[in-house]
Amino acid sequence: MDKIPIDIHCEFAVELVLATPYAYWLHTQNKLGDVYVAKDMKPFYYFADNVIEKYSSRTINNAAAGLNSLPNNWLHHNAEAMFGKDHVISEADQIRANGVLDYTQWTPPPLKEIYKNDRFTFDKEVVIINNSFNIEKGGYPTRYFSIECLYEMFSYLTEKGYKVIYKRPKTNSLPTEDQNEQGSFRLGEIEAQVEGIGLINDHELTEYFEDVILFDNLLGSNPDLSYNTLQCMLYANCNKFISYVGGAGILCSYFDGKNIMWLSRGKEIREDYFSEDAYYHNLSNCEIITVRDKNETYPHSIENYSEFIQTIKAHY
Repeated sequence: MDKIPIDIHCEFAVELVLATPYAYWLHTQNKLGDVYVAKDMKPFYYFADNVIEKYSSRTINNAAAGLNSLPNNWLHHNAEAMFGKDHVISEADQIRANGVLDYTQWTPPPLKEIYKNDRFTFDKEVVIINNSFNIEKGGYPTRYFSIECLYEMFSYLTEKGYKVIYKRPKTNSLPTEDQNEQGSFRLGEIEAQVEGIGLINDHELTEYFEDVILFDNLLGSNPDLSYNTLQCMLYANCNKFISYVGGAGILCSYFDGKNIMWLSRGKEIREDYFSEDAYYHNLSNCEIITVRDKNETYPHSIENYSEFIQTIKAHY
């Protein structure tokens, strides 16, 4: 039987949704050949016999990234599989298609089961908070939590008795970057003036909370683990996540539990994007709760996050 190779270097989120589940499906059919991916993606292809981390960068050009070799080559729908045409005309069809893929050759690998471990256990239940501060299609970032928002979350969760792991990678710490990430260095930091302290960034804020752990510090103290291996091991031991739609929200949704996601702008705000048939709900048994920013002002003020913070308090 001829084996089918995977050769991909698209955006991280796109790969986790379109390429990894196809590769695992091929594996279950004994059809998977060599896998060529970006640096440090091997942990997501643990099931493959031969993984070559071929690429040192990613591209947001879908054709150049190799997506056209996959059964699903577009993240936000597969209208051709659903309707027999590559676009949808009626509003009803558009709504039905949002976030829905062709699942006939699509099986997400059981990452939680594989990476569950005794190494990363803590004295309190863990909540993992993901943050980002990247250019979004050439524009100002919207999928990020401000210093005020983080302070509210850190304070509430630690007072409730949780241990918090905070992850917001700086672009030069990522294993591979796409064009948007590479251009984000000029944005600077997530930072604000704090009374009695002065100018502070989000990484520095974690130092003021005894039960908030910075992901970067865990990475530094576990040099035998790669960036993505550490992510998988931490996430596998966690059942409560806070994230934003995109790569972080997708990764969290692979690990069961509950994932409260911030939704600002993008195709994900379309009606019924998070229907039961959407890919987010098919990555694992994760309960997904989305909160949309209804105050479209950038940079964000604390008012942008008020419903989001209330949702966290209602569930955690």
